Amino acid sequence: MTRTLTPLPADQLDAPADFAQAIEPDDLVYFCCNVGDADAQLLLLPCRAPDTSRRAVVVDAGMTGKIDRLLELCAQHGLLPTDPDTGQLEPNAIALLVATHPHSDHIRGIPRLLRDYGRCVAEYWDSGYWHPISAFHSTMAEIEKLPNLVYAQPTAGTRRWIHQTRVTVLAPAIQLRNRYDSYGVEINNASLTLRFDYPSAQVLQRDRERRLIGRENTASLILGGDAQTDSWAHVATDFPQLHSSGNAAARAIRAAGGVDYLRADVLKVSHHASKHGVNLELVSRISPKLTLISSNDHSPQHNFPHTVAQELLREALEPTAGVGQPRKKDHELGLFYTADHDNGQPPIPLGTIALRLRPRFRELWRLGDGPSDTDFDLSNARRWTGPT
Repeated sequence: MTRTLTPLPADQLDAPADFAQAIEPDDLVYFCCNVGDADAQLLLLPCRAPDTSRRAVVVDAGMTGKIDRLLELCAQHGLLPTDPDTGQLEPNAIALLVATHPHSDHIRGIPRLLRDYGRCVAEYWDSGYWHPISAFHSTMAEIEKLPNLVYAQPTAGTRRWIHQTRVTVLAPAIQLRNRYDSYGVEINNASLTLRFDYPSAQVLQRDRERRLIGRENTASLILGGDAQTDSWAHVATDFPQLHSSGNAAARAIRAAGGVDYLRADVLKVSHHASKHGVNLELVSRISPKLTLISSNDHSPQHNFPHTVAQELLREALEPTAGVGQPRKKDHELGLFYTADHDNGQPPIPLGTIALRLRPRFRELWRLGDGPSDTDFDLSNARRWTGPT
């Protein structure tokens, strides 16, 4: 098997346009930045009436300057609240900054981000895994300079509501967290794995006979960090798949109707699609409509994305074992890479993936930046017109 990244057809990409102008107030906006074999992600949470201001969530900054540039652009386009006199982001404009785990390809840019935007960050999460690299110690030094910053080390099951967006920590499991300093945990399996749901009510109404009135209808997104097999095994236990049952007694119990706590619209694949990052059953359970991978198109050092991971993702998204029919191309399966190019002559890098999400609505754009490019703009984005 040969690792492949199939070029995206240029005729399914619109001409460059302003992504910021396309964003609606009730969109959950997600950026999976093109930073090569690293992670840098930004979410813009939807507005909540009567407040017209969004707040941001940053998950990792594996390159210095990329997230900084996105925050600057969002401020310029009025997508985040700014001081009218200075144009700078307002305090607490960044509701949450997450360092999934202390590998440099995930936190290299966080010390500078805290220096430049620390006063705007309300809350900081990390996995609680200590590491000797300089980026980790520099990050902790910057945190100590921010006495009003809320600092937490959450584990699986932690839930946090920011306006109408629910953030659920899927990993690390408490069992893994309590092994950090004893029997040990491989650092990738210490990674914070997060789920975002919007819009999400904090309560669900029931009538006097305890029948559920209504059901959540959300857009959902799972960010895998660098979680590997051990961590995902705990996730599968902590968030079980409840299979449906047709007998009368079972129908009286809501759980017996069947629910999968891991099913989601969008999956950001863990560990840059390494062969240890995901497994077939996991992806089949999640059943994403869009599957995103942050990696280079050519990575001889790490071999990301790995052929094994690519093939299991394809099989999970389009089961063909024993059928003997040719499989669809990756983009036809909703599988996209930050390293994508189009099929033009010459091919054009597509770069950072930007999503607009609402319940039953997904729209994918590409910003066209290279992995080390910090001089890009939202006004030169291309909308993907193929299936999502």
